[in-house]
Amino acid sequence: MADNNDFVKSLQDATVQMVADMSKKMDKACLIVETQAKLDCPDDMGLLRASITSETEVTTDAVIGRIGSNLEYAPYVHNGTGIYAVEGNGRKTPWKYKVRAGKYKGWHITVGQRPKQFLLYAQLFNRDKIIKALGD
Repeated sequence: MADNNDFVKSLQDATVQMVADMSKKMDKACLIVETQAKLDCPDDMGLLRASITSETEVTTDAVIGRIGSNLEYAPYVHNGTGIYAVEGNGRKTPWKYKVRAGKYKGWHITVGQRPKQFLLYAQLFNRDKIIKALGD
Protein backbone atom coordinates (compact mmCIF):
# COMPACT_ATOMS: atom_id res chain seq x y z
CA MET A 1 0.00 0.00 0.00
CA ALA A 2 1.31 3.45 -0.91
CA ASP A 3 2.24 5.90 1.80
CA ASN A 4 0.05 8.96 1.44
CA ASN A 5 1.26 10.90 4.51
CA ASP A 6 2.92 13.55 2.32
CA PHE A 7 -0.31 14.06 0.41
CA VAL A 8 -2.37 14.39 3.62
CA LYS A 9 0.21 16.84 5.04
CA SER A 10 0.09 18.95 1.87
CA LEU A 11 -3.73 19.08 2.06
CA GLN A 12 -3.56 20.22 5.68
CA ASP A 13 -0.96 22.87 4.83
CA ALA A 14 -3.06 24.10 1.90
CA THR A 15 -6.14 24.33 4.12
CA VAL A 16 -4.26 26.34 6.74
CA GLN A 17 -2.92 28.66 4.03
CA MET A 18 -6.40 29.17 2.53
CA VAL A 19 -7.86 30.05 5.94
CA ALA A 20 -5.00 32.49 6.62
CA ASP A 21 -5.51 34.11 3.20
CA MET A 22 -9.26 34.45 3.77
CA SER A 23 -8.62 35.97 7.20
CA LYS A 24 -6.36 38.62 5.61
CA LYS A 25 -9.01 39.34 2.98
CA MET A 26 -11.66 39.71 5.68
CA ASP A 27 -9.37 42.10 7.60
CA LYS A 28 -9.05 44.22 4.46
CA ALA A 29 -12.83 44.23 3.84
CA CYS A 30 -13.51 45.16 7.47
CA LEU A 31 -11.00 48.00 7.28
CA ILE A 32 -12.78 49.38 4.19
CA VAL A 33 -16.12 49.47 6.04
CA GLU A 34 -14.56 50.75 9.29
CA THR A 35 -12.87 53.65 7.48
CA GLN A 36 -16.08 54.69 5.71
CA ALA A 37 -18.13 54.35 8.91
CA LYS A 38 -15.71 56.66 10.72
CA LEU A 39 -16.10 59.24 7.95
CA ASP A 40 -19.91 59.00 8.00
CA CYS A 41 -20.66 58.78 11.72
CA PRO A 42 -21.96 61.87 13.49
CA ASP A 43 -19.58 63.39 15.98
CA ASP A 44 -20.10 65.77 18.82
CA MET A 45 -16.83 65.22 20.64
CA GLY A 46 -15.45 62.42 18.45
CA LEU A 47 -15.92 59.59 20.96
CA LEU A 48 -18.18 57.54 18.71
CA ARG A 49 -15.82 57.87 15.76
CA ALA A 50 -12.82 56.87 17.87
CA SER A 51 -14.66 53.84 19.27
CA ILE A 52 -15.43 52.22 15.89
CA THR A 53 -13.21 49.17 15.45
CA SER A 54 -13.12 45.96 13.46
CA GLU A 55 -12.03 42.42 14.16
CA THR A 56 -11.81 39.12 12.33
CA GLU A 57 -12.57 35.78 13.96
CA VAL A 58 -11.68 32.41 12.47
CA THR A 59 -13.84 29.50 13.62
CA THR A 60 -13.88 25.88 12.52
CA ASP A 61 -16.42 26.59 9.79
CA ALA A 62 -16.28 30.33 9.03
CA VAL A 63 -14.22 33.50 8.87
CA ILE A 64 -16.27 36.25 10.53
CA GLY A 65 -15.65 40.00 10.28
CA ARG A 66 -17.22 42.43 12.76
CA ILE A 67 -17.28 46.23 12.69
CA GLY A 68 -18.86 48.23 15.49
CA SER A 69 -18.56 50.37 18.58
CA ASN A 70 -18.47 49.44 22.24
CA LEU A 71 -20.09 52.69 23.37
CA GLU A 72 -23.37 52.28 25.21
CA TYR A 73 -25.15 54.91 23.12
CA ALA A 74 -23.89 53.75 19.69
CA PRO A 75 -26.96 51.58 18.88
CA TYR A 76 -29.26 54.52 19.68
CA VAL A 77 -27.37 56.82 17.31
CA HIS A 78 -27.26 54.17 14.59
CA ASN A 79 -30.85 52.90 14.86
CA GLY A 80 -32.58 56.01 16.21
CA THR A 81 -34.92 56.34 19.17
CA GLY A 82 -38.56 57.08 19.86
CA ILE A 83 -40.86 57.50 16.88
CA TYR A 84 -37.85 57.53 14.53
CA ALA A 85 -36.42 54.16 15.62
CA VAL A 86 -35.66 51.67 12.86
CA GLU A 87 -38.48 49.15 12.34
CA GLY A 88 -40.71 51.13 14.71
CA ASN A 89 -39.07 49.67 17.82
CA GLY A 90 -39.00 52.95 19.75
CA ARG A 91 -41.20 54.71 22.25
CA LYS A 92 -44.34 56.18 20.69
CA THR A 93 -44.95 59.06 23.13
CA PRO A 94 -42.87 62.20 23.82
CA TRP A 95 -40.71 62.36 26.96
CA LYS A 96 -38.79 64.94 29.01
CA TYR A 97 -35.21 64.83 30.15
CA LYS A 98 -32.97 67.21 32.06
CA VAL A 99 -29.41 68.13 31.14
CA ARG A 100 -27.64 69.25 34.31
CA ALA A 101 -24.70 71.13 32.80
CA GLY A 102 -23.14 72.26 29.55
CA LYS A 103 -24.44 74.10 26.53
CA TYR A 104 -27.72 72.11 26.53
CA LYS A 105 -28.45 72.69 30.24
CA GLY A 106 -32.12 72.60 31.21
CA TRP A 107 -35.27 70.59 30.47
CA HIS A 108 -35.99 69.25 27.01
CA ILE A 109 -38.96 67.47 25.42
CA THR A 110 -38.30 65.01 22.60
CA VAL A 111 -40.02 62.40 20.48
CA GLY A 112 -36.72 60.73 19.61
CA GLN A 113 -33.61 60.94 17.50
CA ARG A 114 -33.50 60.13 13.81
CA PRO A 115 -31.27 57.16 12.89
CA LYS A 116 -27.86 57.80 11.39
CA GLN A 117 -27.00 54.35 10.03
CA PHE A 118 -23.33 55.00 9.34
CA LEU A 119 -22.37 51.30 9.53
CA LEU A 120 -25.09 50.19 7.12
CA TYR A 121 -24.31 53.02 4.70
CA ALA A 122 -20.58 52.21 4.84
CA GLN A 123 -21.35 48.61 3.95
CA LEU A 124 -23.73 49.49 1.11
CA PHE A 125 -21.56 52.32 -0.28
CA ASN A 126 -18.49 50.06 -0.45
CA ARG A 127 -20.17 46.86 -1.63
CA ASP A 128 -18.05 46.58 -4.79
CA LYS A 129 -14.82 47.23 -2.87
CA ILE A 130 -15.77 44.60 -0.28
CA ILE A 131 -16.52 42.00 -2.95
CA LYS A 132 -13.21 42.80 -4.66
CA ALA A 133 -11.28 42.59 -1.36
CA LEU A 134 -12.81 39.22 -0.52
CA GLY A 135 -12.27 37.90 -4.02
CA ASP A 136 -8.67 38.98 -4.64
